[in-house]
Formats: sequence, C-alpha cells, structure tokens
Amino acid sequence: MSEAFVPKRWWVSPLIFTVALITATVIVCKVSETAREVLAKAVMMIAGAMATPFILESTIAIVGLVIVVALNQWRLQKEGDGWVYLAQTEPDAASLEAGAETPAKRLEGVILTHAPDARIDLDARLGIAEGFLELGLKQEALEHLNLLSEAEQKEPRAKAVRAKVEA
Repeated sequence: MSEAFVPKRWWVSPLIFTVALITATVIVCKVSETAREVLAKAVMMIAGAMATPFILESTIAIVGLVIVVALNQWRLQKEGDGWVYLAQTEPDAASLEAGAETPAKRLEGVILTHAPDARIDLDARLGIAEGFLELGLKQEALEHLNLLSEAEQKEPRAKAVRAKVEA
C-alpha cells in the first residue's frame, strides 16, 4: 500500500489564501460603499437561509460529523490504528478430556500487545487467512498464506483457501 506524502505544514497555503481573501474583502469594503452594502446584504441572506429549520440542523450535523472524523484521523495519526490480537480462551479437546473447564469469562479476550508466536498450529493460521478473506481483505489473506512453509502450503485446506483468494 502506498501512502501519499503530506508536508508537515500543509496548512500554511490555505491560511495565506484565507488571510489574503479577508484582507482584500476588508479593503474593498472600506473603500467602496456599494461593496459594503452588497456584502451586508449577502451576509444577511446567507445567515437567513442558514437559520431555516432544515438547513440549520443539517449544517450542524454535517459540521459535527466533519469534526468527529477529523479528530479521529488526528488520533489515528498520533496513536496508530489500535490493532490488537485477542487470545483464544477455549481449552483444546485434549484438555477437555483431561477435565479442564471453560473459563468463566471466556468472552473477555486477552489483549496481546505483540503478534502471537508464528509457530501456532496450522489450523489457527489458516483460520486467520480465512478471516481476512471473509472481511474481503484478499491481499492480507494472501500475505498470510505466503508465510506458510512449503509443506503447509501443500495441505488441502491451505490450497482451498489460496484458491478462494486467487478467484
């Protein structure tokens, strides 16, 4: 995935343009009485139109949505995407036969700060690739399948998942 380069001070150009526009408007209004009257009428008409019930609520909702999305993007840039790995708390079949019980809070996942060990069993790793595929993330599923060893890639289930990805 390629990311676009965004300069650190991307906001300088819009700020200069806005300041220049406001300065030009103020100068024109000070010099010309007609421009002052036209601007006053335009502002009053826009304010009147914006104050109508449907437009006012819609505008506030859209501005609020833009603020929430902008703050979320800023937070994501600052903190990262928040990707976590959840550990499975279900005991395996052998443990169940030995008398192990399902944990009482099995639905409360354990959050791992690092990716689990790559040596986890094949079924779990194929399950991860299938999960990516179900989410429509074919590239991620393919990358995960490419991490399998040659012997693991020859397994029938691995071949079936790869066929789904490449379809």
